[in-house]
Amino acid sequence: MLHYPDINPVGFQLGPLTIHWYGLLEIISFVIATFWLIRRGRQDHWRWHKGEVVDLEFYVALGAILGGRVGYVLWYNLPFYLDHPLKALAIWDGGMSFHGGLLGVVLACWIFSLGNHRHAFLPTLDFIAPAVPIGLGLGRLANFINDQLFGRVSHLPWAMVFPAGGPQPRQPSQLYEFLLEGVLLFIILAVYSRRARPAGAVGGMFVLFYGIFRFLAEFARQPDIQLGFVWGPFTMGQFLSVPMIVLGPVIIWWAYRGGFASSPPAADSAAASAAREGV
Repeated sequence: MLHYPDINPVGFQLGPLTIHWYGLLEIISFVIATFWLIRRGRQDHWRWHKGEVVDLEFYVALGAILGGRVGYVLWYNLPFYLDHPLKALAIWDGGMSFHGGLLGVVLACWIFSLGNHRHAFLPTLDFIAPAVPIGLGLGRLANFINDQLFGRVSHLPWAMVFPAGGPQPRQPSQLYEFLLEGVLLFIILAVYSRRARPAGAVGGMFVLFYGIFRFLAEFARQPDIQLGFVWGPFTMGQFLSVPMIVLGPVIIWWAYRGGFASSPPAADSAAASAAREGV
């Protein structure tokens, strides 16, 4: 059994202003993702200007926050928020859903593409998708530092006693998710998107592999206390990930069939043609 490194959740203080590690790591992930996307945007098959990247990141951040909160309210604790509707606005008290945040990001990209004639909706999703694991990974590290979203009771050699989880050792499921949803997912998408792909293919890869990784990680993660297991041995996180596992391959297949290539940018059109020719 390993000892949990009891880290102060407060990163630092500036007078009366308290900066927690969770917020600090989210800010860091946003900055890293922005600079990384600006660099990748210079590649010929993307062709994104720096200003466009910054604007897109603003839309995406807003969509992720609003969607994540709405998703949590609807899927994870609806009875409580029906009794206390104003509490739904208290984002600072915690409670975010990735699956809701994903829908919020999709909507944000759609709204962005309406006002940007250079980048269609699906290529915009493809562009932003490889950067999402940066925020996911650092977010999971923040969960570990904050002693939250820990795993189930276990006697594995690397199990830890989390202060908020009682005296029994538990799996550090936050670190599993950091490695799967953060590091491994980032590598897969970064490598896959280095070449021009048909419109929708990169987004489909994100949907597929996030669904798989989250479904697997949930077997080690302690179910939400207010929900428990929602269907047999499966959690809400797994229930919401199943549609992603099913939909991801369909999106990829349809992309390579040219189904999303009705009016893509030139680079995406060339990729779709190459895919149909078997290149």
